[in-house]
Amino acid sequence: MDKEFYKSLKLKTLSDIASGKITYDKLDNVLQEDKEIVLEAIRHESFVYYDVPRSLKDDREIVLASLKKYGLMLEFVSDNLKKDREIVLTAVKQCGFALKYANKSLKEDKEIVEEAIKSDGWALQFVGRKFFRDPQFLFLAVKYHGYAFELLPKKYKKDKIFIEKCIKKHGYILRFIDPKLRLNYLFLEKLIKINGHCLKYIPDVFKNDHNLAILAVKQNGLSINFVEGDLRKNKEIIIEAIKQNRESYDFVDISMKLDKDVKAAFIKYSMI
Repeated sequence: MDKEFYKSLKLKTLSDIASGKITYDKLDNVLQEDKEIVLEAIRHESFVYYDVPRSLKDDREIVLASLKKYGLMLEFVSDNLKKDREIVLTAVKQCGFALKYANKSLKEDKEIVEEAIKSDGWALQFVGRKFFRDPQFLFLAVKYHGYAFELLPKKYKKDKIFIEKCIKKHGYILRFIDPKLRLNYLFLEKLIKINGHCLKYIPDVFKNDHNLAILAVKQNGLSINFVEGDLRKNKEIIIEAIKQNRESYDFVDISMKLDKDVKAAFIKYSMI
């Protein structure tokens, strides 16, 4: 192909890719083998690496650019590059789940696994075994993403102190603690005092418990959203919720919004 003609064609192709007029997979094979075109395509598309010719698959610049755009592309890079710390770190920063495809040795790398769980709590299932013996690391994982608690070893789901630390930010981990602890009324009281939203996840047997509802709205008035049955019309619970957060009035049962005591509480605590 004439050099000047190719130069002109290349410039037009780069422009068309940038404007979205054409996608990489529709290009002629010769153009697909041009590194500059590949990099431009990666800037505008997520899955270019699938179609990159074999001659460019191990090009570090192309691989890094691809992983910055879509970390899960790590699955398709060579085994050698899956051992490359910079490559893997780039992938997990974009998508923590990419840790699944890293070389085993890098699943023991603290910085890499911390970046992975920071991005996606489900990445916890792929970290090296040593991290499951580190409560500080596991707390960090749950702090970033509460649903990571579901992946913890059973002993942490029975550890009251560990649970109390985790529950502060994520009330919904109550669903995953040891079943016996979920039925421990005194422990439930303690957790609800820490995070009123726990009320949403208590066992059905306690759903109509007046004391737990009061504790929840005292801690967070918006927990009135999770009060059920006749308790939603309980004046004491409603007023305590408004006292803690006036915005909870928006979620009061409509039949109680015009109650004189409820309205008086709303006016009183709106002025504070």
